[in-house]
Parts: sequence; C-alpha cells; structure tokens
Amino acid sequence: MLIRTDDHSLVDDLCAHYRRSGFHVQSVDGGMIEIARPDASNREQERREVLMHLRVWEVTNLDAHVEVL
Repeated sequence: MLIRTDDHSLVDDLCAHYRRSGFHVQSVDGGMIEIARPDASNREQERREVLMHLRVWEVTNLDAHVEVL
C-alpha cells in the first residue's frame, strides 16, 4: 500500500511509526512510502491495519497531509 505526504521531512517519522508496529516499510521516491503487513490474513485486513495506524500517526501530527494511493 502506498502513502504519500506533501512534507518530505515527515517520511522518516512515518516509516518509524509503522516499523515500531511490525509493518514492512520502504521509502519510495517523491515523499511516498510503501507499507506491507505480511502477517495479515488477507488484503482487506492489511488495508484496515495500515489505515488504522495512519490515523493514529495523524493524531500526533495534526499539520501533516497524507494521501493513501
């Protein structure tokens, strides 16, 4: 799953947030990160977990603008 942020300075923090929770994360060009949850039971479960963790991160980064691609 890809997530893009307008503020490239937030990429490392967002990656660290997901890694702390056991996600596989890779920084991609252009302020994007690719996130995977290989132990999720299916794609929909993976998507729900990624989105749930994104919402938690957004609460602690209120000025951040992110987009799920």
